[in-house]
Amino acid sequence: MTTAQWAIDVLLFSSLAVTVFSCIALVFVSGFFNRLHYLGPVTSVSITLLLAAVILHSGWGQAAIKTFLVWFVLVLINAVLTHATARAARVRELGHWTPDPTEKIPGAGAK
Repeated sequence: MTTAQWAIDVLLFSSLAVTVFSCIALVFVSGFFNRLHYLGPVTSVSITLLLAAVILHSGWGQAAIKTFLVWFVLVLINAVLTHATARAARVRELGHWTPDPTEKIPGAGAK
């Protein structure tokens, strides 16, 4: 096994491990708003490790360019989609999205 193949295997295993641990955390963490935090590593860390593995395997060819485009879209969309999901959940639970310092948000983990 060459050094490059070993590095590719480590990158792919790391990407898979981050994804699996994030999915397991989603099961055990309570509260919808707390669970949103565990979606970030999948769309940022995992895809970055996957992009590095593809570049090591095939160089900057067609596969790497397509993976880079997917990486770019996921990194840009991650924060926007998480914010929109949290806002929609807040509107569904409270009827509005504007903050009120006196209210407690259900499922936010604040005690």
